[in-house]
Amino acid sequence: MSVLPTKIEQFLTFLNERSETWADNSQALNLGPQVITEFQGLLSTANVAFDAAGKARNTAKASVDAQTVALSNVRKSAANIIRQVRLTADRSATPENIYILAQLPVPQPPSPRPAPEAPTELRASLNAATGELTVRWKARQQAEVVYFVTRATISASGTVGPAELVGTVGGKKFTDEDLPAGAAGFQYTVRAQRGRVPGEPSSTLVVRLSGGGMTQSIINARGKDVRIAA
Repeated sequence: MSVLPTKIEQFLTFLNERSETWADNSQALNLGPQVITEFQGLLSTANVAFDAAGKARNTAKASVDAQTVALSNVRKSAANIIRQVRLTADRSATPENIYILAQLPVPQPPSPRPAPEAPTELRASLNAATGELTVRWKARQQAEVVYFVTRATISASGTVGPAELVGTVGGKKFTDEDLPAGAAGFQYTVRAQRGRVPGEPSSTLVVRLSGGGMTQSIINARGKDVRIAA
């Protein structure tokens, strides 16, 4: 096991505490004058280097701290200037000229948000006890989106009436509580809208009533009526 400490400060302290003792007792320790002279010279050099390194670290830290403070202060000052330029531009009849004069980028109007995607995978479920029909769909979760549900009534003869708006909801389901009596079925479409920007309508969900139950299908993009599981 090494007697010499591994940490620099402890290592030098260990040597400095013993340097004079080794020199004073060099004969008894069988240490020649050349060995002691060389050791003390190297120890002195090491002490000077250690002290210089410590001062350099302190100076470097102080410089880094000063830089951090200086950069923070000038950033705040520059932010105040830019804020004032923006206020001046807002009051100006030609705001672009103010930004150009200040050599700042002219703000561009925000890009219009795209229309919401069309709802997909419409499905219906019938509550036999209440006669209510609930339509559900899938859609990507989007903020500030509402869904407009339209319904067309299918008569007993198979005639499809005009589509009319029957509900506006914020979630991804709609319960139709006011189904026309005597209808053979219904066609539902759902359209998402964000603000004043409407999306494309969903495929049409066709619900046919029969004997207290129902079947449902989707009219796809080709106009084909494709039956789906209830």
